[in-house]
Amino acid sequence: MVLRHLPVRRSNSSWFRCELAALAWLLSAGAAFAQATDAGSVSSTAQKPVFEEWVIVVLDGKTCGFGSTVTTSTDAPDGLQFLTTHQEEFVVKRLGVSLKIVETSKVTEDANGGVLRYDEVSEAGSSVESSGVRDGDYMVVSSRGQTQRFYLPRLSALGPEAIRRASNAVPLKPGQTFSFDTFDTDYPQAVVEEKGTVVDRETRTVRGVKRPVWKLTSKDNIVGLSTTTWVDDASNDVEELDVIPGIGDVHEYVTDRAECMKQPEGAEIFASTLIHPQRALISPHELGQAVYRLIPLDPGATVTIWNQGEQRVLSSEPGLCEVEVTAPRFTAADATWQLPHADTPDLHKYLQASAYLEVDSPEIQTLARKAVGDEKNPVRAAHRIESFVRAYITKKDLNVGFGSAEETAKSREGDCTEHAVLCAALGRAVGLPTRCVVGFGYIPPGDAEPTISNAVDTDTGSFGFHMWAEAWIGPDQWVPMDAALDGFDVGHIAISKSALEEVNPVVDLNTPVFQLMESLKIEIVKTVAKDEMPPPVAQTSPSPLAVPPAPDAPEPPPAPDRAPMPPPD
Repeated sequence: MVLRHLPVRRSNSSWFRCELAALAWLLSAGAAFAQATDAGSVSSTAQKPVFEEWVIVVLDGKTCGFGSTVTTSTDAPDGLQFLTTHQEEFVVKRLGVSLKIVETSKVTEDANGGVLRYDEVSEAGSSVESSGVRDGDYMVVSSRGQTQRFYLPRLSALGPEAIRRASNAVPLKPGQTFSFDTFDTDYPQAVVEEKGTVVDRETRTVRGVKRPVWKLTSKDNIVGLSTTTWVDDASNDVEELDVIPGIGDVHEYVTDRAECMKQPEGAEIFASTLIHPQRALISPHELGQAVYRLIPLDPGATVTIWNQGEQRVLSSEPGLCEVEVTAPRFTAADATWQLPHADTPDLHKYLQASAYLEVDSPEIQTLARKAVGDEKNPVRAAHRIESFVRAYITKKDLNVGFGSAEETAKSREGDCTEHAVLCAALGRAVGLPTRCVVGFGYIPPGDAEPTISNAVDTDTGSFGFHMWAEAWIGPDQWVPMDAALDGFDVGHIAISKSALEEVNPVVDLNTPVFQLMESLKIEIVKTVAKDEMPPPVAQTSPSPLAVPPAPDAPEPPPAPDRAPMPPPD
C-alpha cells in the first residue's frame, strides 16, 4: 500500500503555475499505487524492478492522463540504492484550448530512505528542469541556473521507496492512524508530513466492478487538501480520489500500460474557477475604492488574504471577511530615489535574479533598456515597463503553463503569469525592486477578454484568478503593474505576494489561492468614484494608500487584446 507517493508524484508540476501549475501539483500529490508487481523483499539485482505501476487519471469523468512509476535497486559503492522514476502525461483544456503536460522525475535514495539526489523535467508550453544533490545535512537544489541550499537532514524526509515500504506495513484495521515524513521534489526546503487514518472496510464499485476494499483518508501539511484512497486486503491500491477546489473530482485508477497509452480526452478546468459576484462592478477604472465581502462556503472557515498598502482588511471572522481596495494614486513626485537602487539587504530578494526572473539574461537586459530608456524616476519607469510589456507580448493566449521571463521575452506569448514575470524581470534589470501578486482580477460583463466565452460570461461579470506585478518606489509603497489587463484598478483583490526568490516558488505562491477556489463567494458591498475620493492626507512619511497615475508619466500605447487570466498556476 502506498498512500501518497509524494516524492514521486509531486514532480515540479507545471500546472501549479496559475491554475495549471496548481492542478498538476495537486494531481501529482496522489498515491503512486502499489500493485501486485511489488517484489516484496528488497532485491540487489541491478535494474530489476522492485515496484512498477500504471495509473490513469480521470477528471469529471474524462480521462486526462496517466502516470507510470518504476523503482529499481542497484549495488552502489556506498551500499544498496533505489532509483524511482516517475512519468506523468496530462491533457487539460481551458475553454477549449488544450495544453499537454509531460513530467519526468527521478529520485535516488539509500537503503534507509535517505534521498541522495533527484532530477526532473517538466514540459507545459515551457520547459522547467531542476535537480538536487545531497551535501551532508543540506539539499543543494538547482533550476534555470539558480542554486539554493536547504537544511534537510538525510533521514528527516524519506524517499519514495522507503515510504512505499512503510505504508505497506500499516495495519488495515478501523481507526488505525499513520504518519510519514516525506521528501518532495517540489518542496525540497522542508519536510512534507502526511497524516491519515484507516477508516473501514467496505464494498465499492470501481469502474463498474464491485470490490471489497479498505477506505483510507490522508492529508498533507502543505496544501492541506484531503485524499481518499481505497486498497484491497493485500494493501494494493485500487483507487484514489482528490476533490480539488475549482477543478472537481480527480480519480486515479490502477490499470495497465495498454490503457494508459490511449489518447486522453482532456477535461475543461477553467470555467468552474470563475467567481460571479451578486452584481456588476461598473467601470472599475473610474473607481477610487471598492469594498468586497468574501464569504467562504464553509461558515467556519477563515479567509486569509493580503492586508497592507492599497488593500485593507476591514473585518475578519469565521465565515466572513470584508476588504477595502483603494486605487493607488502615485505620482513621480512620490519617488524618493533614482534608478538604479542599490542592492541593499532589505531589498535584495526584490532585485536578484531567480529561476523565473532571469535578470542577467541578454534578452532581458536588452528589453529593459528599450522599455525604460534613460528614465531614472521609479514611478515613471514602472509605468513604462507596464506599457512596454502590454504591447510586447503579442500572442495573448493560454498555450503556456507558466513561462519564465526569458522564455516570454523570446516567445512574446502568454497569459497573465507571463506578463507579470516579464514586468518583474525588466524592473529588476534596471535596478527597480519588484515582486509578483496572485489574487482575483475582475472581468466586466460583455468584456472582450478573449478567454471568457459567452458560456461563462454573466450579467455580473466574473472574478478570475490572476497575477500581476508591483514595483517598489519607497518604504511600504508599491506601484502595481498589470500589463495583462488595462492596468491596475479596484477590481483586483490580492491573496499573496512573492519575490519569486525560491528555485521553485510556485507552491508557496499558489497554495493560498487553491485554498479559496470553489469555496468562496464575492459580494460587492460599495464603490466610490475617483472624483468622490477625499484628497490624500499629507504625511511625514510616504503613504502606501496615497494616490491617479502620474500625470507626467508617458501615455501608454493603445492596448492590444487583453491577456487571458488563468485561474491558478
